[in-house]
Formats: sequence, structure tokens, C-alpha cells
Amino acid sequence: MEFRHLHYFIAVAEELHFGRAAQRLNISQPPLSHQIAQLEKNLGVELFKRTKRHTELTPAGKYLLEQAYEILNKIEKTRIDVQKIHQGEKGQLHIGYTGILSKLILQLIRTYRSRYPKVEIVLQHLSTSNQIRYLYENKIKLGFVCPPIESSQLNSRLVGFAPFVVALPSTHHLANETSPINLKELESEPFIMAHRKSEPGYFDTIISICNRAGFSPKVVQEAEGIFTILTLISTGMGISLVTNLTLEYGNSGIVFRPILNDNAAMDLSLVWRKNEESPLVESFLEVFNELFKDNINLNVDYDQKI
Repeated sequence: MEFRHLHYFIAVAEELHFGRAAQRLNISQPPLSHQIAQLEKNLGVELFKRTKRHTELTPAGKYLLEQAYEILNKIEKTRIDVQKIHQGEKGQLHIGYTGILSKLILQLIRTYRSRYPKVEIVLQHLSTSNQIRYLYENKIKLGFVCPPIESSQLNSRLVGFAPFVVALPSTHHLANETSPINLKELESEPFIMAHRKSEPGYFDTIISICNRAGFSPKVVQEAEGIFTILTLISTGMGISLVTNLTLEYGNSGIVFRPILNDNAAMDLSLVWRKNEESPLVESFLEVFNELFKDNINLNVDYDQKI
């Protein structure tokens, strides 16, 4: 059964008159009658009961008419969906992120979803190293990662930066201090850190901050993900340096303090493949470029959070 047969059949079924159906289709009646006869032959059924004065649908014809409407509606919907996908207005967009999604990144996602409501965004919490691998394997289309990103296969755009703070168990002897902490006081403290293999930029930045303060941190525990690190701190296992984006979420059993005389910050970058051809990525980048024209301080207000 060919596509044109459905159009011819629907016209005759709705008009119940071959002459009017032929006029509606802008063809002569004999070719139309031939096409319907060919359709009936192909299906092996009679679709119309015909007399010189009357034409009506058989039960098989009535069923085919219902199915023909559904087929044509599905074809039209598919046509519209294909156009929307081509234009970056429909589909599924997988985005990776590391650490904590800042309010500004969430605002970006909300803005994008408001403009492209038919695009389903799938967020995946992944380490920076896993995001790079997932990008190579086309499992995600975009990633928010901690630089540096050393890859000739990826585009990178610096989103912004977030200052570091000290995260202490609430039972720590420095937890009640109100002034910024001199990192030198933490020289003998047990540190909980992310795995360097999964977050090399994050790990190396913390090491550099401690080195500037005159010591190397005593790492007693490595953990996967910021929430695991915070959980371990809350149990009193150790301390850490975290970006103050963590303050947006809070954590019972933990106290956050600014660092004295060190304005070190962790950068956040958006990355995607250089050979990426997805219209969804293009539309996301357009919204991103509007909201992030300059590198943004992702800082949150200490006075409200500490």
C-alpha cells in the first residue's frame, strides 16, 4: 500500500462519491477508480460497496479509514518533530556536571527550558574525568567541569569562578571562630580530598593553596563527590577546602569559614566536542552566551550562609 493510495482512499471514503472525490483531488475519475481497485487488490478485500447511485464503506473500509487517519496524523506529527529536532527545539540533551550546580547554572537551565520546553534535559552528576570520557563516547553532549582541560577534541568556555572556604566539623575547636582562618593553623589537620584521578584540577588547586600557606595537606581520606566529602566531614573524620557554592546547600554538622589572605578560586568551564553537530547543543550555547557574556563570580554571601 503506497502513501498516495491513502489520500485517494480517504477522499472517496469521505465523499462517498467517485466523481466528487476525483474533483477534490484534481484528477479525472477513471485513474481514481483504478487506484482504488489497485488498493483493494493489494489488500485482498473490498473497501466499497458500489452501485450506479450509491457508494458506501464496507466494514473493512471503515476500519481502514480509521487507521488511515491515524497514519496521516502520525506522519504529520513526525514531520513537525523532525523539523523541531533539526532546529534544536525538540529532543533529549544530556549534560554532565561536577560538584554542585550553582544557582546561576540552574538559572541557565531554567531559561533554556523556558525557551525550548520540548527539549528534555538529562543532568548527570559525574567527575570531570568521567565527563571527558562521556563526551568522547557521545554519552553526554555538554559538561560543566573543573579545568584545566587538555584535549584537542573539545571546545571549552570559562563559565566563572568560586572562592574556596574551609569546611570544618561543627565539633572542631576552630568551628566557633568568626574571623577568617589562617590556613597554617590547619597544617596538622587530617584532610579529606577528592580523588586526583577524577578531579585533577580541583585536587591540584587545593594543594597549591596549602603550599602557599607553607605546608602540604595530610590527606587521610579520598572520596568521590562533594556530598560524600561533606558527609565524612560532618562525622568528624577530617576537614577540607571546598568552594563556597557548598554554602548554597548547607550541611548539618559542618561549619564553613573564609580563608585569611588567600583569594584562590576554583574555575568552572563548559565543554563540548569540537565536531558536535547537534542543533540542541547549538541552541543551548546560544542561551549560554546570552547569560554568560563575562566570567561570573559564582560567590555566595558569607554573611547569610555562615
